[in-house]
Amino acid sequence: MPDESTQDTLVVQGVSKRFGSTLAVDDASFTVGRGELIGIAGHNGAGKSTILKVVNGTIAGDSGTVTIGGTPRSATDAVAHPEHLGVRTVYQELSLCASLRVDETAAIFDHAAKGLSWRSKAWRSLRAVLDEMFPGHGIRQDATIHELSIARRQMIECASSFIESTTPPRLVILDEPTSSLDASATASFYAYLEKRAADGVSVIITTHRLQEMIDHLSRIYVMRDGRVLSEQDAATATKDSIVAAMGLAAHESERPVPEAADGLPVSTIDAPPVTDGEVVVRLEQQSADGNTADFEIRKGEIIGFAGLEGHGQLLALEAVYRASARRSGGHRSPKRTTHHSVSVVGDSAYVSGDRGVRGIFPLWDVAANISFSSLGKLTAAGLIKPRSEGALVNEWYSRLGIKGSPTDPITSLSGGTQQKALMARAMAVGSDILLLEDPTRGVDQATKSEVYDLLRRQAAEGQTIVWYSTENEELRNCDRVFVFRVGTIVATLTGTEATEDAVIALSFGGQDAELLDGAGPLDAEESVR
Repeated sequence: MPDESTQDTLVVQGVSKRFGSTLAVDDASFTVGRGELIGIAGHNGAGKSTILKVVNGTIAGDSGTVTIGGTPRSATDAVAHPEHLGVRTVYQELSLCASLRVDETAAIFDHAAKGLSWRSKAWRSLRAVLDEMFPGHGIRQDATIHELSIARRQMIECASSFIESTTPPRLVILDEPTSSLDASATASFYAYLEKRAADGVSVIITTHRLQEMIDHLSRIYVMRDGRVLSEQDAATATKDSIVAAMGLAAHESERPVPEAADGLPVSTIDAPPVTDGEVVVRLEQQSADGNTADFEIRKGEIIGFAGLEGHGQLLALEAVYRASARRSGGHRSPKRTTHHSVSVVGDSAYVSGDRGVRGIFPLWDVAANISFSSLGKLTAAGLIKPRSEGALVNEWYSRLGIKGSPTDPITSLSGGTQQKALMARAMAVGSDILLLEDPTRGVDQATKSEVYDLLRRQAAEGQTIVWYSTENEELRNCDRVFVFRVGTIVATLTGTEATEDAVIALSFGGQDAELLDGAGPLDAEESVR
């Protein structure tokens, strides 16, 4: 019998997969050693998610072989229960059942949780991983999934994939696992992965946060147009070498990712920060000692909301949306939150960070998803004008570089391309204020740069942008950044001052205080009214 400790956990050879006329994966091959942390990088639509679904047996490939733990199978065979092979997967679009409790969700992953106390057994298994992977996570056993923020749902999915259960994990596949996590949670997550790798568990990660791959993984495979074209040692890889391997500059619709002197992606649009003009949003903050402080946002300004996840950024962002006089352009009476009174002039559009639940309309095509919020100006006598709708959709396809046909189902697009469609929907309205909840989650580096430029252009035309992000480095594209801690704004930084170290340092004061979840979630329809 071969020594499993010396075997590769995974060997993929010559796998291809076609969807209709689209060749999603083209003769792809790679290996993952026992206890290795491997990354797969590539632009949106490069084939990363498809190859991983073939590996875990969720979908059948058209050719090739997949060998897990020394046992080969044809890639053309799907697997009914891949977890029996020790393969666990966390998908980019979170898949937890919204109506279940946390302990009930844990029982789905912990097959050993049986008997009258199955809920408690499953919760103990999940909590043991959660406590180590995300210290201070604040997740309750009896919480219902739909009550949790997207970051906490992502924590549960990641932790569940490492529950020992009846079959211990051998290969864990994580598709954009940190897309909703802040810097602190991300650091503890990778620390946990390194411990499990030392125990022999192999991990494959896909993420557009390239620096995470470089800092925490062993090797990085780069995919382009369905093919694995490059293998890089993470110890010597750079963002430039990975982006170059993606071949982004070779595509007419894409370009190299611009960077500041310190190597961080930035907008290429040179526009002076807004220092005066009409105040369109005012957040009046009340402190414990009864004092108040006003935070004003002006027309054409780009404001970032930063800080540790769950410290009130989404409360404030959603309060701005609910306080806005939608479409009327008037002034609405202040909206109260736990810590702020919010008053707004003008109407607003909201882009949710949870695109699968509160963003897309999954039964509609791309065109309908984009045009929905603009139907008021696209109809005559109650009927949609096809030419007007087509012109609007084509305009935003061009401005955002959306690939594929407008008549394709929205769910056929990659996660990053779906996010572009949601951005197009909100921007097409022409609202006074654009509210963004982690808008570049799961989006590749070149697309992020395009989004930064587009936001700067929108601001130059007078639209106000309020932008919450879990990626501190991209907040450098803002004019000012409000740093939140325990529901209150504790600092205001200029965009260039909003470094990772500065935001983290300001965020950790009072870190033991109770975290705040967001206000009532906005669904897809409400977020575009």
